[in-house]
Amino acid sequence: MKQASKFTSFFVFPVAVLLAHIIASKVLNLYTIFPSLDIPFHFIGGLSIAYTSTQILTYLEEEKISVALHKAIFLVIIFSLTATATVFWELAEFAGDQVLGANIQISLANTMQDQFMGVLGGTTWVFLYSRKLEKITEI
Repeated sequence: MKQASKFTSFFVFPVAVLLAHIIASKVLNLYTIFPSLDIPFHFIGGLSIAYTSTQILTYLEEEKISVALHKAIFLVIIFSLTATATVFWELAEFAGDQVLGANIQISLANTMQDQFMGVLGGTTWVFLYSRKLEKITEI
């Protein structure tokens, strides 16, 4: 039970970002007033996905569920998971547009910008985390 609770705690950051997005867009209608608010939300979303992926992989290594990965491989996996999540997020938006007529994806350029910002958020986390790893190995 303790492990399940710890594992669930890894998802607090991305769920908080998603809830903030829903409140900003559906409750407060902030996207109508500030259409560019979408940009930082995708960046923070990518950051939260990379952070959560790091927490999960670290947990798996610590619990000996997974072998310890070389730092470079670890960072490439984090980047790859984030990029994959951004693609699936945009595919879900596309499906919502097609099936529900939601019109979430305003244009192809908007979709590409959303993916870019998500990947950029993940890349930012990978960079920050790699710096942390460097400091740990120096000690």
